[in-house]
Amino acid sequence: MTFLLGIDLGTSSVKALLMDVTGKTYGICHEQYPIEVPQEEWAEQSPDRWWSATTRVIRKLLSESGVEAERIRGVGLSGQMHGLVVLNRSGEPIRPAIIWSDQRAKKQVRSINDLLHEQQLAPQTMNQASAGFAAASLLWVKENEPEVFAAIDKVLLPKDYIRYKLTGRIACEATDASSTLAFNTRERQWCHPLIEALGLPPSIFPECFEPMDIAGDIQESAALETGLRRGTPVVFGGSDQTMQAVGNGVIEPGWVISNIGTGGQVSSMTAEPLYDLQWRLNTFCHVFKGSWVIQGSNLNSGLALKWLKENVLQTSDFNSLLELATRVRAGSEGVLFLPYLIGERTPHMDPNARACFFGMTLKHRKEHIVKAVVEGVVYALRSSLETIEEQGIKVDRILASGGGSKHEVWLQAQADIFGKPVYTTRIEEEACVGAAIIAGTGIGAYRSLAEGCRQAVSMTGRQFEPDPAAQPIYEHDYGLFQEVYARNKELFTVWTGKG
Repeated sequence: MTFLLGIDLGTSSVKALLMDVTGKTYGICHEQYPIEVPQEEWAEQSPDRWWSATTRVIRKLLSESGVEAERIRGVGLSGQMHGLVVLNRSGEPIRPAIIWSDQRAKKQVRSINDLLHEQQLAPQTMNQASAGFAAASLLWVKENEPEVFAAIDKVLLPKDYIRYKLTGRIACEATDASSTLAFNTRERQWCHPLIEALGLPPSIFPECFEPMDIAGDIQESAALETGLRRGTPVVFGGSDQTMQAVGNGVIEPGWVISNIGTGGQVSSMTAEPLYDLQWRLNTFCHVFKGSWVIQGSNLNSGLALKWLKENVLQTSDFNSLLELATRVRAGSEGVLFLPYLIGERTPHMDPNARACFFGMTLKHRKEHIVKAVVEGVVYALRSSLETIEEQGIKVDRILASGGGSKHEVWLQAQADIFGKPVYTTRIEEEACVGAAIIAGTGIGAYRSLAEGCRQAVSMTGRQFEPDPAAQPIYEHDYGLFQEVYARNKELFTVWTGKG
């Protein structure tokens, strides 16, 4: 029997999943790691910690599944987007990775966006810069850490570092590279006019491939550390958003995916190079040439509930926290939550936005706060959904993914606030499964990606319909949600001192 290994390097943990070609799962293991915040608005992680966690997770998976390493025919990867990993000539990281939630590069973002418009390069990148994008972070390193910048030999994205450690090959692929902003998303190649205009050495950007290309084989050192068989093929894989799409079976236009992970995204695949002329959305490469994913990106989704769980209520279990929300009616009895703990992207593109509770009184308890956080997260996702609809994309059905597809509180909140039916698949770890399907396609275990999705992905039959009693409440409160941000936008800028 053919076994496939999918690895997903997330923001809060690395996960590994072992499945056969029919999609039957033989084991899932994960290990958590923190986001380091050495200064306000910074967000960093250690690439070496990613690697050590990955090796332990793979070894544990092999041990617990009982599947011999020799039976694994292919490895695929998925990973958090946008982050910057910098290597020296010895192939070693020379500073912590600057990840997607980092907000330090606001000055560099303004410079890059001015340059994009001056040189009319935006139709190539199909995106504007945001804080946390690799190009902006790299420019910050150049301007603030010149000794580090001078030592850079190559730049990678997070999962590319794991692939490098597995195979010894330094390279990237189009879906993740398009999230750096240094990429021609239309043509699936580095945007050399922008790279040169920013004064960045073109040589530090590695060769770029496609997700289903074979990157190389497990090298001897990685075999010793992970327990995988030396010589096992490793396929490039893709960004977590595209791998989640594949893991949900979405490889052609038709579905809209609402993903709630650490951040949140509402995305749709398109066969046209479509991008938002107001720059509220992002457009990245999808798994095929001639395909793209257009998405609204929300920075504070699962992150907001995690913050509430750990920093405020100091509980250990998400499920018990969400059960509290079931005690409260739609609208949280007047409590409204803006979830902008680290600023916001879609639709505001405002790194100075801040979180706040609005409308609290003496009667409110922790269950109201939990419910308000869930609702605030989904209100933010609805803003992304509406912005996608403004592009002419018809949205009739929504597929829930990530942590937001695992609990009925999240699922019903999405149906009620979106006002549309919400579906789920049977997949437990969509990005891992997507990476495994990509690996199977790359090595020829599937004749096509479509065949891999047909064999490995199935719908659950679970459908969540909007509650008619909740609809008028949420319509009213969503309007208030928008109004609270609009009336406080200038105050947020003054409050953060970044005006």
